[in-house]
Amino acid sequence: MFTALITPDISVWFLLSITIFSLFIRSSLWPFLLSITLITAYFLDRISIIGISFVLFGLAISIITKNYSKGKIAVIGHAIVLAWSIALVLHLIPGFNNLLVLDKVITGPQSIPFTMYLNLDKPMIIFALLLLVPSMMSNSEFSWSSLKLTNTKYYVLIIGFILLPLLAFLFSLVKPELTLPAWWWLFAFNNLLFTCVAEEVLFRGYIQRQLGQYISPWVGIVITSILFGLAHFSGGPFFILVATLAGGLYGLTYHWTGKLSAAILMHFAFNFVHFVFFTYPIAK
Repeated sequence: MFTALITPDISVWFLLSITIFSLFIRSSLWPFLLSITLITAYFLDRISIIGISFVLFGLAISIITKNYSKGKIAVIGHAIVLAWSIALVLHLIPGFNNLLVLDKVITGPQSIPFTMYLNLDKPMIIFALLLLVPSMMSNSEFSWSSLKLTNTKYYVLIIGFILLPLLAFLFSLVKPELTLPAWWWLFAFNNLLFTCVAEEVLFRGYIQRQLGQYISPWVGIVITSILFGLAHFSGGPFFILVATLAGGLYGLTYHWTGKLSAAILMHFAFNFVHFVFFTYPIAK
């Protein structure tokens, strides 16, 4: 199952991971690193000229739109970038050859088969949305000493983190199953950098932040959480409900800390607890 990891193709996602990580430690480097990533992907047939053109189109629209805080141009620009992002998330754009790394594996005997790709298209939304709304990220993302959460807020986040897996269990979405397959590190690598970062940039950093500025922070959290839940419609109504509540947890984390990295880590921690202690992705 790990054959794909010993081919030159994996270098594309290694470079992409460095590019994403640079956003949080030295953001001035990412345009150069992304360029190297896309060039490498092109020569390894992981992206075509069409795919590169689509990526550059989204980045260009984000740069242009950023200079307009209001008016028709701003509305049109945001709508285009949002539609562009959704198309990439749903893998609707040709020209991307994502890498299959896990094919119908199981985390444990009670879990359904699980297939995983390293995606090149979905992570591209991270860069465009950060160009469009650079303020979504704090200047001190990893300066935890600056956090000023009250005890009540800490308790809400901790209790929510504990109760949500139990709710999924009560709905029979998952069953307790303590497993750590040999490929756990690959799941963690992919889930943290290419799933959680992309989803938190889109839902919390962009949608929640925009709604919070133009309506109210609490309405923004509620609407964004519902949208996040609906994005998991394939799991059924109970899965949508749990995902909605999880989105609320990530939204509160972002709102109370002001740090996108905190929401990303909360999201990843929740997914990893699910992966290790329960059936993944769901029970048979």
